[in-house]
Amino acid sequence: MKHLAIVALQLYANFISQPSRSVIWVLKVKNVDFNLVEMNPGADFFKSDEFGALNPNRFVPVIKDEDFVLTEGMAILQYLGDRFNWTGPADLYPNDIRVRAKIDEYLHWHHTNTRLFTINIFRPATAQRNNSATGKDLEALGGTDDLIAKVFGLLEVFLVNDYIAHTNFPTIADFAAYCEIDQLGMMGFQFSQYPKVSAWIGRMKKTAYNEEVHQKLEVYVDERGLRNFHS
Repeated sequence: MKHLAIVALQLYANFISQPSRSVIWVLKVKNVDFNLVEMNPGADFFKSDEFGALNPNRFVPVIKDEDFVLTEGMAILQYLGDRFNWTGPADLYPNDIRVRAKIDEYLHWHHTNTRLFTINIFRPATAQRNNSATGKDLEALGGTDDLIAKVFGLLEVFLVNDYIAHTNFPTIADFAAYCEIDQLGMMGFQFSQYPKVSAWIGRMKKTAYNEEVHQKLEVYVDERGLRNFHS
């Protein structure tokens, strides 16, 4: 198999986007050279023909690796794992067929579970603080406690070992999950009734570059009055 030459990636992303944060974070942890094209929420570049040619959906993250373009955060994490050989027995995307299957299992589950923390809580709460919440936003916020109870209850089951994919080391699944849960903590949600998840959050907070990757989100949460939204 021909190996791709390692060159600087182009990453279109911002630090408020949850999938973007996970991609930025793993690239930093693995010391991969990349060029960040930072696209703040609402930036005109989202509407440009140039960006539309890269991603017709006009969402971030997007990577450009030489002439290869890939969208969708979970697909990007998987690609990076293989592209840069993070495939060792205790690496971010191991080749071990069963470990990888558990990682992929989580990434598929993520879209209709953990990802809803952004879709049904973070975004509607932001809209509410901006006095632009729709009826759908308010309905979603009304289901916050049930959503957290459902997803965190399942995460308690998934955490057989220290990390989500039944491992004792972090994988791309953990970075994807944490970048949905981190914002809830900033908003004042408490998780002490979920001891395994709480311990896992503590481990992820100690991961290299955590504070750096979350600095702009911290500012965003404060500026929009989301700090301790749930109190």
